[in-house]
Amino acid sequence: MKLRLPFLSLLLLVGTFLWATIPAGYYTSAETKNTANLRTALQSIITSSHSVTSYDGLWTSYHTTDINPATGKIWDMYSNCEFTWSVDQNSGVSGPECTNYNREHSVPQSWFSEASPMVSELFHVYPSDTHVNGMRGNYPYGEVGTATYTSQNGSKLGSSSNAGYAGTVFEPIDEYKGDFARTYFYMATRYASVCQNWASGATVVFGSNLGFTTYAVNLFLSWSRSDPVSAKEISRNDAVYAIQHNRNPYIDYPGTEELIWGNNTTGSFSTNQQVVVVPTVTTPSSTNILTTSASIGGNITSTGGANITESGIYYSTNSGFADGAGTKVTASATGTGLFSTSVTGLNVSTTYYFKAYATNSAGAGYSLQSSFVTITPVVAPTITTPALQTATSTNAIVSANVTNNGGEILTERGFYWSTTNGFADGAGTKIAVAGTSTGAFSTTIGSLSTSTTYYFKGFASNSAGTVYTSQASFTTTAMDPPSFVVGTVIGSGSIMTFGKVSSALSKTVFIKAIGLSGDLTVAADGEMFSASSPTIIKENADSGFLLTITYNPTAVGAHTGQVIISGGGLTNPYTISLTGQK
Repeated sequence: MKLRLPFLSLLLLVGTFLWATIPAGYYTSAETKNTANLRTALQSIITSSHSVTSYDGLWTSYHTTDINPATGKIWDMYSNCEFTWSVDQNSGVSGPECTNYNREHSVPQSWFSEASPMVSELFHVYPSDTHVNGMRGNYPYGEVGTATYTSQNGSKLGSSSNAGYAGTVFEPIDEYKGDFARTYFYMATRYASVCQNWASGATVVFGSNLGFTTYAVNLFLSWSRSDPVSAKEISRNDAVYAIQHNRNPYIDYPGTEELIWGNNTTGSFSTNQQVVVVPTVTTPSSTNILTTSASIGGNITSTGGANITESGIYYSTNSGFADGAGTKVTASATGTGLFSTSVTGLNVSTTYYFKAYATNSAGAGYSLQSSFVTITPVVAPTITTPALQTATSTNAIVSANVTNNGGEILTERGFYWSTTNGFADGAGTKIAVAGTSTGAFSTTIGSLSTSTTYYFKGFASNSAGTVYTSQASFTTTAMDPPSFVVGTVIGSGSIMTFGKVSSALSKTVFIKAIGLSGDLTVAADGEMFSASSPTIIKENADSGFLLTITYNPTAVGAHTGQVIISGGGLTNPYTISLTGQK
């Protein structure tokens, strides 16, 4: 648990921790021993003095072993719930998290068939939230890759990310990983003669490697190194001793596990001299993450009682890679404190896993695994399909399509156009089109000349640069003719018939022309016919103008005439033939 007291991270001190009350001579028979002999000696010590507590007696014991002094509530390592001792004790009622607490066998009782004394062993049966306890079930501890359940304090259930076991595991939060590791060191020692013969579920953890499997040794040594002994554990060790009359040597003398399973197996156990153990490294961190580089490091919280001879990080693309595996990059740290080092030559858009480490004469200590993802580089956008939507005598609508923004929003998009075939990218006349996203876009190119070929390219820009489409082209049409409307559209040379009349009669023609260069001139030919205006100014012709033609015969008989519309840039005048009779 990472609620440190001063110099606890020295791991093993002269004599004992000042806070622990170890009886004089309690560990004498373990002096000078290591590996299997030390485990056997410790088993004898903690077994011979063990007074077995009843299963019901656990409820009472929690009042002295597991009360958080800061809150006065039950100290639950699986949740953030605040339970009042006895009042919130489980009485057969289940519910969501924080309903009540029960007795959690950190070594599942199904593994040892609920046999005594393990079933009521205070050193591994903790008070915990009933719901989270049920979610944990009898799954082994481990580190979760993909979580299927997460409690309110961050404890997780899910698939294992550690080498050696691929099944479902339960992962407590970092603050308590060392607590559970030292619990298992105790259980593999106190029950050394039986633990490797427990039921099949236990075989993930308990085996022939001095009570453990390789998976368990790697996991629990890593947890104990990254989460040193805390005041909580020391206080609980003393409280359990007052009830069971035995102790957890891995709390009394942190680093003892290294003498049995770790990287100090050539050392020897002593209660009156400092033993050098591997450094403690925590808080793996990554900063300044770029496309192919990052700054990675950690925090050396304890030198292990000796000089740091090397520090740095290991990284890999494999989650759960073993300590000391992967690619090593050294740093310059030689004592406690934060450190980092630069890692280069990485692949873009890639997840990397890493561990910080520090080495002394006892070996290397590693942090827990962390990870980072190199960023995806921004590339120029992709733009395709320049196309003409429509063209008139003086305007054209063109389009293009941005199919990929290159990894960030566009800074600009639009078109360049020119009358020069093969004009260079970025040359010609530019038209920017509002918008920063992918997809098709279009714009109108105006004020063009009639009957002229134009060339155009779409473009799109981001911080990586500007890209262009291939060149496309269009040709504007000739001058658009006026449209003459008398009920229905009629063209040049059409005949307007007034029929047989006895007095003057007027009819209206709707005149509309697009792309005129000036005003239109209107002339009525024939003495019986007249037009309402001799001139149609360009603006009126652009929007549409009603021209009135009047037939006012002054003599009996058949009459003919015509209206002639010219000027304004028309190539040929337009005529309307007129007939009438009086």
